[in-house]
Amino acid sequence: MYKTKVVVAVSGVKNSGKTTLITRLLPFLTGYGLRVATIKHDGHEFEGDVPGTDTYKHMQAGAYGTAVFSDRRFMVVKKEAGVTEERLWEMFPEADLILMEGFKGSRYPKIETARQCVSTELVCEREGLLGIAADFDIPDRGEIPCFSLDEAGVIADLIYNYWYCSRHMSMVVLAGGRSSRMGTDKAELRLGDKTFLQHQISKGEALGIGDIVVSGYRGKWCERPVIFDRYPGKGPLGGLEAALRRVRHRACLVLSVDVPLISVAELRRLIGCSRESGGEAGSEAEITVLRHGGQMEPLIGVYRRDLADEMERSLEEGKVRRFLDKAGYKVYESAGEEGMFLNVNDWEDYERARGVLEL
Repeated sequence: MYKTKVVVAVSGVKNSGKTTLITRLLPFLTGYGLRVATIKHDGHEFEGDVPGTDTYKHMQAGAYGTAVFSDRRFMVVKKEAGVTEERLWEMFPEADLILMEGFKGSRYPKIETARQCVSTELVCEREGLLGIAADFDIPDRGEIPCFSLDEAGVIADLIYNYWYCSRHMSMVVLAGGRSSRMGTDKAELRLGDKTFLQHQISKGEALGIGDIVVSGYRGKWCERPVIFDRYPGKGPLGGLEAALRRVRHRACLVLSVDVPLISVAELRRLIGCSRESGGEAGSEAEITVLRHGGQMEPLIGVYRRDLADEMERSLEEGKVRRFLDKAGYKVYESAGEEGMFLNVNDWEDYERARGVLEL
């Protein structure tokens, strides 16, 4: 999320299908109840009004700005140096979502478009890339989903989920475990160029979540607020109780630091399942936990912020699973590969995780 706006760019080379995709996305996004504004970047000077109109004549005669309006709409043309997209966002204070066309070199979250008759070379950086829409088969891009340019409904759902997470989701990364079998803080272990903690925070950011807190972290690096237990020695339930009191949004993604291989796509499906009880923002189930191969993962789930008081009353029992049995919960049945749920508890697990990452 950028400032107070949720912004997504549709980017790609010239004639790659950006405008067509945006026009196909809009009916789906507005069907979700979103108010959507669009901004197009033009690399060339353009004429801001139609020749022959009164406002065009005013500008040609020397006005630096002009406007025409009725009781339902208005149009403003203004000469101004150094215009930025942020300046234009101010024109749409009511917008829930701003779709921007272009900006392929930016760091905004984006959908990249590609057409075989124009170019099969992808031009956007991986960072911030939500998905790729093309009219040809794209080689596997790992975490980045690929779609056909005709799959506007599916792409709109991806964008809506990003908007939902930006506006209605917080995240707690549970990083306060004792790591007794490892003998070192698991949050500080590295996979590739990131620590376990950095991997989990990056996943929340990729989902669109801006409000991310870390529970119980004792290391030296953390760019997110660290929340310590109000009742030490109560395990993950104590960490979760304290953290839920500090998050901003009612729905909260909970993720343990020691499952570093779980994918962003799997977390997105978990969040989608939590919303299926009502479908609209704020109508998510009170608790939704992930289950795979018959194995419950109570520390991979979506929890409601207002469960903190009930958790506090249950701290003496000490176990998250007991709390779940008492409070009730919904299950997201995962069909994902078992390897992504590897819980790193010892050095053998760590080597297995490194091996999976290097495949």
